[in-house]
Amino acid sequence: MDQAEQVPKPVRKRTSNACDACRARKVKCFREGSSCRACLELGLSCTQNAPRRRRGPPNSYVQAQNQLRSPTGPSVTSPSIYSESPSELSLNVLDQLGPSTLIRQIIDDWFQLIHSVAPILHRGHFLRRLSDGDASHDPEFCGLVISICAATVASLKRRSSSHYGAVALDRGVELINGNRLLETGQSFTLEWCQAKYNLGVACGAGRGLDNQSSFRYLSEAVMGVKYLIYYKLPNMSIWEQQLVRRLYWMIFAGLCMEMFGRPYIGLLTPQDNIQTLRPLDLTDTELDPHFPGHSPWHGDTMSYIPGLNHLSNLFLLWHSSQQTHNSTPTGLQEHINLVQRALDDLPAELRWRGGLSRPPRSNFGTDVQIANLYITQLHIRSNLLEQLDRLTKGQSDHATSQNIIEQRQRIVEDSLEILSHMPRETLEANGHSLVPKIRDIGSALLDEVRAGENPGIVSEQARVDLVRLLERLETLDFRPEFGYA
Repeated sequence: MDQAEQVPKPVRKRTSNACDACRARKVKCFREGSSCRACLELGLSCTQNAPRRRRGPPNSYVQAQNQLRSPTGPSVTSPSIYSESPSELSLNVLDQLGPSTLIRQIIDDWFQLIHSVAPILHRGHFLRRLSDGDASHDPEFCGLVISICAATVASLKRRSSSHYGAVALDRGVELINGNRLLETGQSFTLEWCQAKYNLGVACGAGRGLDNQSSFRYLSEAVMGVKYLIYYKLPNMSIWEQQLVRRLYWMIFAGLCMEMFGRPYIGLLTPQDNIQTLRPLDLTDTELDPHFPGHSPWHGDTMSYIPGLNHLSNLFLLWHSSQQTHNSTPTGLQEHINLVQRALDDLPAELRWRGGLSRPPRSNFGTDVQIANLYITQLHIRSNLLEQLDRLTKGQSDHATSQNIIEQRQRIVEDSLEILSHMPRETLEANGHSLVPKIRDIGSALLDEVRAGENPGIVSEQARVDLVRLLERLETLDFRPEFGYA
């Protein structure tokens, strides 16, 4: 054995301090000298310039948790929240979540920033119950209030880090479960379903799409909404019927996270009449004029239901594409074309105009919907395109392969166009759903660059676009544990 054979091969080590690019994509970082493997392959500058979280005294949430666990502190796992009268809470659970002014600020942020992409509450009804103190004696309504706070702090991560203090997702879940706020009803109610949906979204945004609690909460929301539609809908008020229909489609959109490998729970069944389940295009004032909000609000005069219905159409097309008879190269390409045309008939206030001025009826809420609609459309096209690529791999001719590459290129360029021109605040209102979609689009582009099977202008452009996409993703993907975006 010669000397060369006796020298052991260097072992690639995973570093505990990932570079900026790998952290942005949340992938393993393997160091090879002064650069990591991924940066070497992509021709990127391997840097570690983004600030890391400094060690120091525990934050306010940790301090609050320690106080609650101390022998003298209040307990959140008390066996019952009820006094001898089951209709009254024996303690104000909301006080354990945070100051009333802070809770009201979070709720206002939900209606101002999130409602347009999740119009599942009637603001006037909700604020009237909140101001009447119903959360102090109605466990289900108290659970709904906490679930809204949990969904808001988990979705608006940058704002949560600077504005919401000790109000955190884990704290809200502990209060709901420890005090059994959503386990007291004798039948399914709209508020119970709304709370379960909010918790599913919150756990998915804060803990990851594969979180088991998120899966369970969404499964329970499916069960409750299906029961209300099948057995209770005719006896509900008009505004409740509309909110149930809105919630149905919001859950359906959430369940299509199957695109990320999450199992499909099964909301949509052959028994469901899709057209009768469509919510009407109504503002809050039209929904119930007898319950105005406590102050003027954009949802009083602007309906966000056209955006919800168009979003539902996009996910219905994706759902249709996954049926066995459509999962062929021809079927997938037809659905890609259908998805590409699905937003052609949007109302003026929901059309993407690049850097041009917005129509008179547009507002922050419609801009949030625009980002949601177009990024979702691009993500579904990208997902179907990857399925088509896998089906035709090794069997297609050069023209077909080139067509797939060019379609992917257009998807990435359109994504960058939206990310570059939309204000950060608008994108962050969609943050919990946009970031995984952008990351998924980028991963397909990364695979193309790594494969190296298509040299030339297209691959070189893909490399440039990947760098730009990573930069935008790093700005958008705020992670408080690292103290930076």
